[in-house]
Amino acid sequence: MSIDGLYEIVEMELWDKDAIDLVEPGYIHIRGKKGKLHFICVDGQMEIQKSKDRYLFTWEGNDECDPASGYGNYTCSNDTLTGRIYIHGSDDSSFVAIKVPTVNRLPKMVDRGVLVVKAKEPFREWLSLLPGSDHLTIKEINDDCTAYLIPGFENDHERDHILKKVYSDVFVEQLVKRCIDEDRWPQKRTLTLFKRWFELEFHSVVEELVEDELYTEEK
Repeated sequence: MSIDGLYEIVEMELWDKDAIDLVEPGYIHIRGKKGKLHFICVDGQMEIQKSKDRYLFTWEGNDECDPASGYGNYTCSNDTLTGRIYIHGSDDSSFVAIKVPTVNRLPKMVDRGVLVVKAKEPFREWLSLLPGSDHLTIKEINDDCTAYLIPGFENDHERDHILKKVYSDVFVEQLVKRCIDEDRWPQKRTLTLFKRWFELEFHSVVEELVEDELYTEEK
């Protein structure tokens, strides 16, 4: 049976619950042989291995911004972890952590905005001049259109400032998806042309529902 999941630290020998949850609720998050832990001001990345009757782990991270590391062990019974955490050169404490049901987890707010870019008729007209693209409709072009993560913004002024900084790269990315021959691209790719060719949809709230760490791929 997999013990992967998020466990809330509900009890520690040396610290009460208010101390454990000082920055955010204390937790241990297990994903196979990897994990994360947090309590008080301690954050760490865990390396986990299965022993005969328990799990052993080492961890590296920080304690209130200072480098910190340690080790520990735990057993699991009925969605409850019971074990001990050691901080090198400092304290050690027993702990009890209870698995958090997935259905009760709340989304995490992400400090990003979203820009969704959809083609408009002038962009379709440009595409129609390219070999093999004269039959495309707006609906087909916008099928599964791209969403871009952008810096977070709180008002229209901040949003417009961000757009001025990113539109050029987004413009090129939209063009290269359809045509790699730069000689066929519009030579003056202004913000005005960008807005004429594309419908822009902004969202200022992004919430994270995925437990896995974000994977990025270099282009």
